[in-house]
Amino acid sequence: MTSEQLAAGDVDQSWRRSAALGLSPVTAGPNSADTALSRARRLREAAEPVMESVDDILGGTGATVVLADQEGRILRSAEDGTRVAQMLRRRGISEGADLSEDACGNNGIGTVLETRAGVRIAGEQHFAEVFKPFSCYGHPIINPLTRRLVGAIDLTGLTAEGDRFFVPFVRQIVASIEARYVDTARTADRELYSRFMDSKRTLRQTVCAFGEEAVLVSRRGLDVLSSADLTTLREAVESADRPERVELSIGEIPVAVQHVGRNGRLVELDIPSSPPSAPRPKRRAATASDTAKRRPATLLSSCAVLGPAGSGRTTMAVATAGADAVHVRLADADDADAAWRDLALPALRSSEEGSGSAVILDDIDLLSDADLRRLGARLAKARTPIVVTSYDVARPAVMAVAEQCDRTIHTSGLHEREEEGIEIVRAMVAQICRRREFPVPVVTEQFAREACALELPNNLRSLESILAGCLRKPVRILEPACLPAHARSARMPRPGELARGEYEAIVSALDECDGVRSRAAKRLGISRTTLYARLREFGLD
Repeated sequence: MTSEQLAAGDVDQSWRRSAALGLSPVTAGPNSADTALSRARRLREAAEPVMESVDDILGGTGATVVLADQEGRILRSAEDGTRVAQMLRRRGISEGADLSEDACGNNGIGTVLETRAGVRIAGEQHFAEVFKPFSCYGHPIINPLTRRLVGAIDLTGLTAEGDRFFVPFVRQIVASIEARYVDTARTADRELYSRFMDSKRTLRQTVCAFGEEAVLVSRRGLDVLSSADLTTLREAVESADRPERVELSIGEIPVAVQHVGRNGRLVELDIPSSPPSAPRPKRRAATASDTAKRRPATLLSSCAVLGPAGSGRTTMAVATAGADAVHVRLADADDADAAWRDLALPALRSSEEGSGSAVILDDIDLLSDADLRRLGARLAKARTPIVVTSYDVARPAVMAVAEQCDRTIHTSGLHEREEEGIEIVRAMVAQICRRREFPVPVVTEQFAREACALELPNNLRSLESILAGCLRKPVRILEPACLPAHARSARMPRPGELARGEYEAIVSALDECDGVRSRAAKRLGISRTTLYARLREFGLD
C-alpha cells in the first residue's frame, strides 16, 4: 500500500483489528455459506422490493450490490452477470457467506458493521488478498424507529473502473430500505414517527420520542445526550409521576411530555446553551493521590519516546522519567552544534557521574548525525535513566539511537486514540476552565469525538488552541456546534465520509500545483468536475 492509499481512519484501524485476530492476508476471506437466516426476516421484507429494483438498474454496469444482516451474513445480492459477478462468486460471495471483519478483514460489509458508519475501500486498502482487485463502498442500514443497526449494503466494482457513483447510489438504496421500515411498521409507531418529524420541523427545542419499539432523537439530542441519558429519560416519562424536570448527565433539564396513541411519548427538552450563574470554582490543593499519579513508571536504563508533533511525547517522557528528572530541551539551542555542546553533553556527563536524577533529552532529531552516534555511545555509560524523544518518522541516525534504548514508547496522533482521546478532551477543557476560573461545562461525547477527528497539525497543542477558542466565555454544554467555524469548515472527513487518504492526496496535489485546480485534477487523474465535487465535500472550495 502506498502512503496515498493508506486510510488513517476506519480502514487503517481495521487492519490492526484483523492482525490482532490472527488473520492472514493470504487466508482471510468469506467463511462457508450458512443459509439459516431467519433472524433477519424483517430486513429481508424491507429490502426485497428495493433490491428487485436494483437488479434492473445494474445491467451492464460491472457492479455487484450485496445486502448483509447485522452479523455480516449475505442475505441477497444484485448483479449483472458479468465477469465481476463471476469473480466475486469464485471468491465466496454468495448467499449466507460471512463477510464480517473476523473472517475477511476490512471490507464494505464487515468494517461498516464494526464502525456503524459508511466506508469506502479501494483495491490495495483491503486486508484480504482476494479482495484487492475490487473497490467498494459500504453503508450501514439503521432502523429509523429503534436506531438499531440491522445490516449493511455494499457496492463493489473493479478497482480500474470509476467509482464516482458508488456513494450516492448506495446511500439512496439504504434510504429506500430504511423508509420501508417506517412504511411497514405498526400503526402506532408510524403515528409516533409522523408526530416526531412534525415536532422536529416546527420546534426549536430538542425532541425525543419513545414507543414500544421506537426511539427517535433529533439531531441536537444525538449531540448532547448519551445512551444512558435516553434510558433515564424514557424511564422518567413513562413513569406515573410525569416529571417536569429530569436529571441527566448534562444537568437537570425541563421536559414537556405528550402522549401519542396508547403507549407513545413525545418529549420536548429545554436544553440551555448558556451556563447558569454559579460560584467560581476554588483551586484545590494537591493531595497524596495526585502525587502518586505523578510518580514515574519503572525505568531501568534508557527509553525512547517516538511520535508525531504534539502527540504528547514530552508528557510521556516526564511520566516515564519522573517530574524531578533533568529536562533538556534541545530546541532551545541556536543550532545543532550548540544543542549537543551546551545542552546534551553536560547532562550526559552528569548522568555518567551518577548525579541521581534521570535525564530527558527532548527532540534528539535536532542533533547532527555525528552527535547522535556520540549519544548512542554514551547511553551505555549512563548511570542514571535516560529518556529521549523524537519524531516517529526520522532519519536513520535518530532511529539507531532509539533502537539502542532498552524500551520504546510510541505516542499516536489524537485521531487514533479513540476513547482515550475523549478523556483527553475532557481533561483539557477542565484545565482551561480552571485556568480562566470558569465553571467546567459538560463535554458531550459527540463534541469530544469531533474534536479528536480534526487531525490537527500539532495534535495536542493545536487541540488546546481550538478548545480555548470554544471557551472564550463560560458555557454550560460543549456540543459540536461550539467548534469554531474554521475548524468545522476545513475538517478532516469523519468516519462515514470519504477516505482520509483521498483528502490528503487532494491537498497535496493542490499544493504541488500552486492551487491551480485544473492542473491538480490532471495530476490526480480525475476530471475537474470530480475534483470540484470532492473539494465541496471536504470543505476546501
